[in-house]
Amino acid sequence: MKMKKRMLAIILLAVVCIGCLTGCTDSSSYRDKQYSEEMKEQIAAAIGYPDLANFFEYAQLKEIYELRDDPNLICYWYTKCEYTGKWVYEGQCIGYGIPYSASITSPDMVYYNSSGTVVSQAEPNGIFTNGLTTSATWILMIDEKGNIIPDYVEQSIRVSQNKIPAIKCEEWSLPSDY
Repeated sequence: MKMKKRMLAIILLAVVCIGCLTGCTDSSSYRDKQYSEEMKEQIAAAIGYPDLANFFEYAQLKEIYELRDDPNLICYWYTKCEYTGKWVYEGQCIGYGIPYSASITSPDMVYYNSSGTVVSQAEPNGIFTNGLTTSATWILMIDEKGNIIPDYVEQSIRVSQNKIPAIKCEEWSLPSDY
């Protein structure tokens, strides 16, 4: 009998703890989530899900990821001239460039501090990048001697495995052997 009471007490305690944890959420956001889930169920029942057989977009994205993973991928990079709208040839680079706002770590850690808010997480260099919005790009530029130099660019940028037609470029930016 004591064992049953102890087990019942443990179960009751667990139910109360779970209730407190779930009850601490904002009730309006909980209702919104419930409503959204109910609507999704109704839509699925009435219309159904897409009948996908080829997963072509997924396959395309997979192929793009695999092509981008080549450390020897030589590309050409250009910036946009504000006055003429033509491209300014900047040179060769390795890969397609990395948006400045990309990060190695998740910007927010699922950890709550004493006030109950999500705690931001720093990058390995100690800098916090969460909420960062910028059009900047890191380019691994190849100079005329073949050296690889990281370059930070904050303009409209285009990176391609193929050179774009010279007619779309500022003539003065093109090397003689373009």
